[in-house]
Amino acid sequence: MAFNIQHTYSAHVNITFDDDFNVRTCGNMDEIQEAAMIDMVRHEFTHADVCDAETGEVLMIIDRT
Repeated sequence: MAFNIQHTYSAHVNITFDDDFNVRTCGNMDEIQEAAMIDMVRHEFTHADVCDAETGEVLMIIDRT
């Protein structure tokens, strides 16, 4: 299993997993990335979009391969 991740820094984000499960969280990008990957493994998600909570800008894309 591998993860491909693209990100920039943000503190408050919304994470959407597989287009139907949403989580709002905050922290640095490393903390957000780790929390997202734990949820992806736990719930067997294959994709996550991490978006800025205020602007909606996509900051990180995680795909499970």
